[in-house]
Amino acid sequence: MAAATAPVITLTPMELDDRRLAVESAIGTMRIEDLEPDETTKRILDRYADGEIELPETNRLLDALSNSII
Repeated sequence: MAAATAPVITLTPMELDDRRLAVESAIGTMRIEDLEPDETTKRILDRYADGEIELPETNRLLDALSNSII
């Protein structure tokens, strides 16, 4: 049986730029609050910025990570 592949998200270069800017802004806001995202959080945000996952999946992963830390 072949392994399932993740659906491909097709985004324009402008959409990818917008995502990268949103991620950089979010991380910048955290740093203003004297917080630094951990490596797992950065990887999740990078996956969103790179168009690998959509916002609902990003939020689900970040929520799951947050709940595992508490």
